[in-house]
Amino acid sequence: MTLGELVTEISIIVGDKVVGEYFSPIEIKRAVGDAYRYYSMPLVMAGEGYFETTTNLNIVENQESISLASLTPSFWSVSVLWRKLSTGYQPLKKNEQRYKFISTIGIGAGDTYIPEYRHRGTNLILTPAPIAAATDGLKMDYVYIPTFPNQLSVDGFTFDVNFPTIFELNIKLRSAIKLLESKDAVGGVSDINTMKSELADADAYFQSTLTVNENPEAVEYQGLDYNAILT
Repeated sequence: MTLGELVTEISIIVGDKVVGEYFSPIEIKRAVGDAYRYYSMPLVMAGEGYFETTTNLNIVENQESISLASLTPSFWSVSVLWRKLSTGYQPLKKNEQRYKFISTIGIGAGDTYIPEYRHRGTNLILTPAPIAAATDGLKMDYVYIPTFPNQLSVDGFTFDVNFPTIFELNIKLRSAIKLLESKDAVGGVSDINTMKSELADADAYFQSTLTVNENPEAVEYQGLDYNAILT
């Protein structure tokens, strides 16, 4: 559904006989943008495959940091980071041990370079740093932030294809309630309680879908033990 179609439907919900009779398209679009953000961010945080895409990253010789700031769509978090090898893809382990010793000698190259990684802002940090370059040496599945509509968005704006269309009802109701509460709308205020009740039911279903697997499948780490190389 396009933004313009949503504006038309919400106008009907709030009691306008024609679009703009009481609530302007700009006001409605602003309310829709806020509602989309309200429902999208929990889906982003859930990390259950919503708003996820894949990209390849280059490994640069002697450069531990890889910038993710220019990625489109905008980077939010890593789902899985893979090292591209000659025989396939090896999932990399996230380094969550801040004070772990990192050896800078005996570092492998080619298929023997299996680093760990961590975040630093919008940068990916490989540890240890690579000693050789590899074009498209990394494959990253990542969660992104979708683009939200605003009051200046064109009517043809369509929201991200990964947003579940079943929740468009939530968008419409939340937008309509916000509009009606923002003004003493003649002929529409009496329906707010009914809308709130319907929205509460729709939101309860929305929350029930945000189930997070608390026991994800463990990834067997196949990387080299760089500490053992020293012994």
